[in-house]
Amino acid sequence: MKGTLLKGFSAVIVIVLVIVVVLTDHYAQRLMGEDAREKKAERLQAEQPTVIEAYQKKQQKETYLLSAIDLETVLFTNKVDGYTIQIPGDMKPDMRFSNIRAVLENENLKIEIYRQEIENTTGSGVESYINYSNQFIDNKIDHYYKIDGETQINGRTVSFLEWSRRALARVENDKCYYSTVEVLLSEQEVITFLFKSSKKLERNHYLDIVSTLDFIEKTEEPYVQKIHKTANTSWNEQTARVYDQYFNDQARLQWGIFETDAPVKFTELKNIEDKLDFTFPILLYYTAILENKEMHPNLAVALDHAKKEGRILELTLQTAEQTPGKGNMVYDVLDGKYDTYLKNYAREVVSSGAPVFFRLANEMNGDWCVYSSHHTSKDTDIFKAFYYYIYRFFEEAGADNVIWVWNPNGKSFPDFKWNDELCYYPGDEFVDVIGMTSYNTGTYYESETWMEFDQMYDSLYSKYIDLYEKPLMITEFSSSSVGGSKEAWVANMFQSIEKYDRIKVAIWWDGCDWDTEGNVARSYFIDETEELVRLFRENLAHFK
Repeated sequence: MKGTLLKGFSAVIVIVLVIVVVLTDHYAQRLMGEDAREKKAERLQAEQPTVIEAYQKKQQKETYLLSAIDLETVLFTNKVDGYTIQIPGDMKPDMRFSNIRAVLENENLKIEIYRQEIENTTGSGVESYINYSNQFIDNKIDHYYKIDGETQINGRTVSFLEWSRRALARVENDKCYYSTVEVLLSEQEVITFLFKSSKKLERNHYLDIVSTLDFIEKTEEPYVQKIHKTANTSWNEQTARVYDQYFNDQARLQWGIFETDAPVKFTELKNIEDKLDFTFPILLYYTAILENKEMHPNLAVALDHAKKEGRILELTLQTAEQTPGKGNMVYDVLDGKYDTYLKNYAREVVSSGAPVFFRLANEMNGDWCVYSSHHTSKDTDIFKAFYYYIYRFFEEAGADNVIWVWNPNGKSFPDFKWNDELCYYPGDEFVDVIGMTSYNTGTYYESETWMEFDQMYDSLYSKYIDLYEKPLMITEFSSSSVGGSKEAWVANMFQSIEKYDRIKVAIWWDGCDWDTEGNVARSYFIDETEELVRLFRENLAHFK
């Protein structure tokens, strides 16, 4: 009986222990559930780039084929542009933007291939395309012309140009030996090969590669890799809040302005704001890399005044055209000649502590910018090296208050594939916001056409939302008053702009462009007429 009682008591103890363990485990799981879910979310987020990258590589591989010919040579087949070419066996293809180009690269050689229809860009012929594309060679200070000519390959006329430049001290394994080869397909179509090498190029070698060119049917639609939104973990708390305030999905449109004196002086800006009964939260301020200077003379003042006024700066840094005989400043920057200036510039921005939208070398796909590849051997890698190099100065300065804005022009000039904005894109991790720029320049010059706001931005916005997942802002825009009604243009702008719900900021450029004789060619002033002032005042009232 005693044994039976002991057995029964033991069984009860076991059951109780089991229940306690189960309940304890369940309670622990409840306590840890939220943490576990957070950790799982973090793990999935960490795995996401890998999944995205795998998908991107798969999509790229649909656009091309590599087939071994022998131990040293492979056949590259471009299914989008419809050709094959024999290349060294160790070259890796890059077809991220297969609607624009194919890129083939090994350690010492890079080949970019563009199939270009001329009539859809300039309306001129292949000869004009070649001549305009090669205008950079006129810069004899930086570019060492070697040879150019024409030959026949497989019954086709082929033009070639060979040149070099000095190896840049701040560019690792600088590919500074060049050749460009144009294969004429018709009066309105050409294939351009751009060869870039860290070793001297042998003409026979690059022409031998071009001689293997053959044509096939185009069997694949272009794949264009999307520009992804990425988290910037380097921001301080205030900058992260500012970014979220202006660029979260639910944020409403915010307005900014460029006024020539602001933020160094606020007198004229406040006169404008009094007329409009509106205070612009964002101010566009231009700076340049200056010759023979160790620091920018007004940067500290501009940062301080903007901070005291509670304004955010869209701080822009550009290179200027150097004095005659000194070549292109971009090359000099990448030779380390402006290191002191750039270190001091970055430190000044960081020491201000105020969040800034930092726009480096905007409108790079415009031939009016000396950092455009139009001036640097058609080589967009020069721009990217320039961008990375300046980015590192900010990293070294501990820039936790900088929101990076990458800003191509709305249309490329020249509108050739080798100058497409995507060829300049530095990479998702180096860009926080995508800038948009398109102006109604009016009709002061014969070649210009009056364009209403929605005519310009409907198509540009559609293109950008398909391509860019990052937040969008109009970094600068305006309308001239020559050639149409600027008042009607502004009314149309206010009616249209809010339908572009992913554009979070718009900055009006208040100023003018001058012609060569000192006359105002394009008047962009915001308060040019009383009717303009009324339109801005009444419409901006909704954004207070």
